[in-house]
Amino acid sequence: MMTPLVFHRWNSVFLGMFIVLHFATHLTGVLGIQAYNDMQNALRGVYRNPIVEPVLLFSVVLQIGIGLLLLIRKTRRGLHGRWAYTQVISGFIVLVFLTQHLSALALARWIDGLDTNFYWPASVMSGPPFIWYFLPYYFLGIVALFIHLGCGVRLALLRSGHRHYAATGFWGLTGLGLAMAVIINLTLMGAFFEIDLPAVWITYLQGFVAGYTQ
Repeated sequence: MMTPLVFHRWNSVFLGMFIVLHFATHLTGVLGIQAYNDMQNALRGVYRNPIVEPVLLFSVVLQIGIGLLLLIRKTRRGLHGRWAYTQVISGFIVLVFLTQHLSALALARWIDGLDTNFYWPASVMSGPPFIWYFLPYYFLGIVALFIHLGCGVRLALLRSGHRHYAATGFWGLTGLGLAMAVIINLTLMGAFFEIDLPAVWITYLQGFVAGYTQ
C-alpha cells in the first residue's frame, strides 16, 4: 500500500507538470497582457478539459489534505535541524497559498462567472488595500513552493548518494523561485506596461471593498 508520504511525492511530480505550464503563462506576461492570455488559452487545452481538469483539481485537494497530515505528523515527532524547519515552514506556507488560491478560483470562476485570465491576479495587485496583502502573498507563496521543492530535491540527492549536488539543487531552486516571484509580482503590478482593469474586475473588487477604484 502506498504511504501518504510516497503519494505526496508522486503527486508532487504530477502537479509539477501543471506548475511548469502555469509559470510559463506568468512569464509570458512580461510580453504583455495579450501574450499572457494567448499563452493561457493555448495551455488551457491541456489542463482545462473535461478529463484532465477534474483529476488536476482532485490532485490539488489531496495534496493539501495529505500535506497537512504530514505536517502535523512531522511537527508532533519534533523538528531537528534547520532543514527540518525549512521544509515544514515552507510546506505550511504552500498549504495556505494553495488553499486560498483554490478557494479564490472557485469564487471568481464558478460563483462570479469570470474568466480568470491575466486580470484576475492583476486586479488584486492594482492598488491598496488589496496589494498590501497580495504582494507578500504571491511573493511568499512562490518562493515557499520552490524552497519546499528544493528540500525534496536535496533529500533525494542525498539518499541517492549525490551529496555534492544536494546543496546546489536546493539553492538553485530557491534562487529560481526568488527570480520568478520578483518577475511575476512586477508584471502583475504593471511595472512593464500599463494595466487598465476592465469594468467587470473593478466591480469584482468592489464586492470586497465598496467604492474601490483603480
